[in-house]
Amino acid sequence: MTLLYFLFIFIILLLMEEIFRRCPKLTLVTFTVIPILLIPYWESSGVLGWFPWVKGFSVMAGIVLIVLFRVTSLGRTSFGRWAIYLFLVANILEAVIKDISAGNIANYLNAVAGLLVILTLNRVDTIHLGTDGKYKDVHWDGMSLAWIIGYTIWNWVFIYLNYTLSSIHHLTVLLSALVVAFVDRERWLQTRAITLGTYFILSISIPHSDVGLFSDPYNEGFGLFVSVVALGVMISYAGHAIIAHRGRGYV
Repeated sequence: MTLLYFLFIFIILLLMEEIFRRCPKLTLVTFTVIPILLIPYWESSGVLGWFPWVKGFSVMAGIVLIVLFRVTSLGRTSFGRWAIYLFLVANILEAVIKDISAGNIANYLNAVAGLLVILTLNRVDTIHLGTDGKYKDVHWDGMSLAWIIGYTIWNWVFIYLNYTLSSIHHLTVLLSALVVAFVDRERWLQTRAITLGTYFILSISIPHSDVGLFSDPYNEGFGLFVSVVALGVMISYAGHAIIAHRGRGYV
C-alpha cells in the first residue's frame, strides 16, 4: 500500500505539471485565486510556524512569475531572467535560514550545502524561453543534471532534518521533477516549481494518510550522516565547477 500511495502521488504530480504546462491561464488562476480563497481553511487546519507559509506563497509567486515569463514580454528581458534566478535563490535561502535557526550540527552542515547549491548556480544569461516546442517553456541551458541531483539530495536532507515525518512524501515530489530533468534538464526549474506548488495545495487542502517509513520524529545519527552526504556532494560539485569554469563567473 505504501508504494502504491507514493506512486499515486508521483503520477498525479506529473499529470498536473503537464496540464499546467499546456494551460498558462489555468496555472495563473490555480496559483493565485485558489490559495487566497483557501487561506481561512489553511489557518483552521493547523498550519503552524513561519516556514510553511513563507515557502508556500513564495512558490506560488514563483509559479506566477514563470507563467508571466512565458506569456508576456517579460521573457525577453534581462529583468525577467534575473527575477527567475532570484526566485530560485530566495527559495533555497528560506531553507538555509530554517536550517540555521534549528541550531544543531546536522542542520548547520546542510545549511552550508544549501549555500553551495546557490553559489554553483549557472549564469543568468542562460535562462530563456524554449523555441523548440509549442509551449514556450522556461529553459535554463546552464542547468546541469549533476547540479539538479545535488539540489535534490540537499533538499531532501533539509526535509528529513526539519519535517521528518513528511520526508518520504517529499521524496516523491522531488523525484517527479528529477525524472523530467533526465528527459529535459533545461525545463527542471519550471517543473520543480509547479510540482511543489501543486503538492503544497493538495497536501494541506485534502485529508491524506501520513504514510511514511520514519515512525520516529528524528534520528540524530542518520540526520548527521545524510547531512554529511549532502555537503560532500555539493563540495565535490563545487570543486568540479570551479575547475570547469575557471575564470568565468557563475552569473
